[in-house]
Amino acid sequence: MPRLILTRHGQTDFNAQQRYQGNLDIPLNAEGEAQARFLTPRLAPIKIDAVYTSDLQRAIRTAELALENHPSGLQPRQLKLLREIHGGAFEGLQWGEFSSRYPEDAARWRADRTHTRPPGGGENLLDAAERVDLAMKQILKEAPDPEATILLVLHGGIISLLLCQVMRMELERLWQWRIDNCSVTILDLYEAGGILSLFNDIAHIKVS
Repeated sequence: MPRLILTRHGQTDFNAQQRYQGNLDIPLNAEGEAQARFLTPRLAPIKIDAVYTSDLQRAIRTAELALENHPSGLQPRQLKLLREIHGGAFEGLQWGEFSSRYPEDAARWRADRTHTRPPGGGENLLDAAERVDLAMKQILKEAPDPEATILLVLHGGIISLLLCQVMRMELERLWQWRIDNCSVTILDLYEAGGILSLFNDIAHIKVS
């Protein structure tokens, strides 16, 4: 029974501005750095056997801050397969701008994100789910033991997609998962499926 601890990266300026980040390599802002530091005491008492992040700096930096002085001494392993869902030409735009700049493309995409790719080389949900599946197979194969606890520092879209896959939901329903910055979600994996043991926990983040 592997256990996955899923946390989303800390806040970026694009998050605050409600812009689609996708594969754009946007750094944490000051708020995001503070959020990531709240993960340090949250994770300190947990025995962690492996750590993975995407290769985008907002995820890497969050993992580094979260693991400062962790007893495991682990450093995050970066996997490009874990990048956020590629938004193509939508990246960098606010969500409300999609329809004004790309009305026909945006309408098709909003109607069926599972099969429709954003213009400019974006991914549909099936594309992203395929690489997430590849990443998880690699991660579980590399796990040091069958009951390993694995920390994954990821992106909101990828966590939502992974939850849909494990919980056997339609991919199109990923918007129903609320994933806050630096929240903690725990998935216990079994051959027959997964148990969502904790979801979107942000109790460790103190609001100033």
